[in-house]
Amino acid sequence: MSTTSPMSWEMITNQSSKTVKLFKSIHKNKSKRNESGLTIAEGVRLVTDILSDEKSRKLVRRIIISESIIDGQSNNEYQQQLEHWLNVVEEESRQRKAEFASGIKNQDEIDPVTINIGTDPVLTACSGTVTTQGVVALMEIPKSLDACTVSKTANESSKPPFYVILDGLQDPGNVGTILRSCAASHVSALILLPDSCDVWNPKAIRAAMGASFRVPVIDLNGRNGALSEALEMLNDCGIESDRVFAATMDDTGDGRSSIAHYNVDFDKGAAIILGKEGEGLREEVRNAMGRGLISTVHIPMAEGTESLNVAVCGSIVMFERMRQLSVIQSVSAN
Repeated sequence: MSTTSPMSWEMITNQSSKTVKLFKSIHKNKSKRNESGLTIAEGVRLVTDILSDEKSRKLVRRIIISESIIDGQSNNEYQQQLEHWLNVVEEESRQRKAEFASGIKNQDEIDPVTINIGTDPVLTACSGTVTTQGVVALMEIPKSLDACTVSKTANESSKPPFYVILDGLQDPGNVGTILRSCAASHVSALILLPDSCDVWNPKAIRAAMGASFRVPVIDLNGRNGALSEALEMLNDCGIESDRVFAATMDDTGDGRSSIAHYNVDFDKGAAIILGKEGEGLREEVRNAMGRGLISTVHIPMAEGTESLNVAVCGSIVMFERMRQLSVIQSVSAN
């Protein structure tokens, strides 16, 4: 980054400072993330993508950038873009502070962003990776959607609503990959059932590459009767329970036939439930399948193939839906 940083960018050299301790605690502790309502994004490309989107940029509260990036010369496209967006953030924060000073806005409306320069050891301490990627951002966690908002959003969309439900997925990498596919295939929202991974875990955010802030999240973690609550919410969006598909192997084990993913009619609202890595769907979901309350779907595979990675499975279904809607749109246009 070739330009000289603004004088307002205070330098952080102390690895034991309050700011560094906050970053470290948010990386390690879900309860701290819940308490503070904050999470962390890191890496030049990810932070650049977040800052370039107006909606996610408004969630940024603090950025620490390595002095080695500030002082260095780089032809890297993302580092050059990062420089531009840091200057945009700085100017927007300056304008909000001026509006507060002139009485146009209240203190709780301005949310200025603090930008700091950090030594490489400071960036390492604030990072969740072995090798620091040069920039970290402290971000406000978007609020979980409520049933009323979910229903309103579904009714306003031009596409049939489609929801991805995570039933106890634990791996942040899988959750991040699913979020990326959700963002790329116009999924209405991601619903979290109990024991699911914290989508605001910085590891999941890194894997999602910015999709975490573009896909609405409905968090039902820790709630009794979460599946029933989710089904009721979906019904309010026009999705009846038989249009909720639990992803299984083709043999469900309960005498019911499972539908191949390409035979599901995605021209109507629907949802898919993805089970926990290794263990599959929880008993609550299996009971709903057994009672015929929800349907089942599978992806046909070559003989001898045991299973697919859950993120791969979910992505295949999401993009089959997108393919069907694209075909329908093309036929309608002609």
